[in-house]
Amino acid sequence: MRTLTLSAAFLFATCCLHAQASEILEIQDYHASEAQVDKKGPWLGLQQMGRGWRLVATKPRFKNVPDPISGAGVRVSTSLSNVRILLSDPGLKAGRVSLSDEMKLVSGSVDEEFELTTLPSLGQERIMHLQGSEYSLQNREGKIYFRHEGREQYLFDHVENQDGDNNGRLIWVGDLDRDGKLDFIVDASNEYNVTELHLYLSGQAAKGDLLKLVSKRKSTGC
Repeated sequence: MRTLTLSAAFLFATCCLHAQASEILEIQDYHASEAQVDKKGPWLGLQQMGRGWRLVATKPRFKNVPDPISGAGVRVSTSLSNVRILLSDPGLKAGRVSLSDEMKLVSGSVDEEFELTTLPSLGQERIMHLQGSEYSLQNREGKIYFRHEGREQYLFDHVENQDGDNNGRLIWVGDLDRDGKLDFIVDASNEYNVTELHLYLSGQAAKGDLLKLVSKRKSTGC
């Protein structure tokens, strides 16, 4: 009876481990309701190191600030420099992370390199490479598909707004979970003044899929 109890406890703990909520936060000001998180950590900061990037252990700081829209805002920060995004996910570990080849080729300031490119427009394709392997994002009839080695996966709807602006962006492209496959941080928003961050990891993809959406966060500008 004791063996069964311990086995059940082990299975419960394993399920809970895999069910942990993942989080993503930008270093910025949020409306108070948009900065809420479901877990205390551990947290990792996506930090630029010259031309490379790494995940480094850190803790988010939350400071109450005035908000011209809602009245109550929250400033998210960290004690480390050059950290652009905070992540909390059981599949991620501290250390250097690999960038896509295209991201390495982008020159200029930190902001120009970090905001890699817009999402493909209607009917267009964006090609990317990691360690000699080719990937692509396709926009077919307002739907974004991810392709690799003859397989594809639908990710999300993306239609440019009525002004013709393509608000969606590839924020970061590379191998975050160190499984040798491409991961994404994407702004999937279709709306002006709205950001909808999606964190896609390949290491947690279901059988037959290429990626798993492990976290997302929507926020609006002031």
